[in-house]
Amino acid sequence: MFDKHSKLMMTAGSISFLFFIISNFTDFFVGSRVLAGVIQLCINAFVIMVCKNALPHSRGIKKLFAFYGIVVPITLAVITICRVLIPAIIH
Repeated sequence: MFDKHSKLMMTAGSISFLFFIISNFTDFFVGSRVLAGVIQLCINAFVIMVCKNALPHSRGIKKLFAFYGIVVPITLAVITICRVLIPAIIH
C-alpha cells in the first residue's frame, strides 16, 4: 500500500508539524518555545531531505505530495524563525 518513501514522508511530516504547533502556540515552560523551534528546524531539514529523495521515485499524486513536502516545511520554518527565534534573540 505505502512504499518506504511514503511512510517516511508521513512520519517525518507529522512530527515536524507537531513541533511547529508546540513552538508557535504553546508556552509550558520558559524557553520551551525556543527549544521546540530549534528542534523543529532540524526536523524540517530532515523532512526536506526525505521528500527530495522521494520526489524522483514518485508518480502522480505522490509526486505532488513530495513537492509539497519540500515547500511546506520551508514555509513553517520561516514562520517559526519570525515568530519564535528572532524575538528570543532580540530579548
